[in-house]
Amino acid sequence: MKKSLLIADDDPDVVELLTRRCQTLGIEVDSANSAISALSKIEEDVPDLVILDVDMPHGDGLSVCEMMSGHEELRLIPVVMLTSSSSEETIRRCHRLCAYYVLKCPDLWPRVEPLLYELLDLDEATKGSSSEESEAEHPVEAVDGCTSTELLDTVFAVLGVEKEHSLLEDESSGQAPRSDGAWVLSIEDDDDVAMALRLRLQEYGVQVIRAAAGTEGYRRAFVEAPRAIILDYELPEGNGDYVLRRLKESPATSDIPVIVLTGRREANIERKMRNLGAAEFLTKPLDWTRLRATLQNILDTYQAPCDTERLEQTIA
Repeated sequence: MKKSLLIADDDPDVVELLTRRCQTLGIEVDSANSAISALSKIEEDVPDLVILDVDMPHGDGLSVCEMMSGHEELRLIPVVMLTSSSSEETIRRCHRLCAYYVLKCPDLWPRVEPLLYELLDLDEATKGSSSEESEAEHPVEAVDGCTSTELLDTVFAVLGVEKEHSLLEDESSGQAPRSDGAWVLSIEDDDDVAMALRLRLQEYGVQVIRAAAGTEGYRRAFVEAPRAIILDYELPEGNGDYVLRRLKESPATSDIPVIVLTGRREANIERKMRNLGAAEFLTKPLDWTRLRATLQNILDTYQAPCDTERLEQTIA
């Protein structure tokens, strides 16, 4: 009989990634995005294990854990607490509630997986067969030879540290998701980076449309007028410097802000891209805080031209 698990976290990225990884172990996974819905599902379904985020809407994970500890049946369910905070008070409350404490970080899964084997009494010998069965039920296409689990591990690493910073920043700023239909064009041939950008930016109401090659990206920018462009430097069918030069030479696209995001760190490349008109030059691994600040400023100040204006610019 399959083990059951509830993941309660208001961050859809963490829920999605943990869910896919747990499913490869043959675990049935349910999720909740608030403290109230988490407690309701725990009482109704009584899962074998609960993973709770400390900070959630309508309460917090520690409060849910405290309520469970006062219930005759629910207090027997093991709890893993996820948090971006390493405060002594949080750790102390976790210990007092006999909950396992796991810090959100790039190596989140390697910290969670051993706990799943221990707390759910999973059989190491059946790991492979469970993974194959789960992959058949929840298929994920391989990308450039990478398996689904390898892809998820890569995205964990891309999102991990920056997610922690942005969550703390959100708490202090109280910033709400955007609702103005803003969208950004990502010209990026790396599937992992493209996926990470899409997952993170959609939390703030910013849709990301991807082009995987240079000429494709230029055509989409010319026809559809994104609010901003995130441009890789090394691309098939036209490198980033070629694409940026074409964008800035055309009246229809010259005013669209371009953020260069690349793994190249040479000073001469940064100088060249800035001289060609790049609004910002960022390097991988992704500095989410800096990217988000730059993009937020662009989205707040830049207005894409309407179709009539673009037609007049093109004719001129």
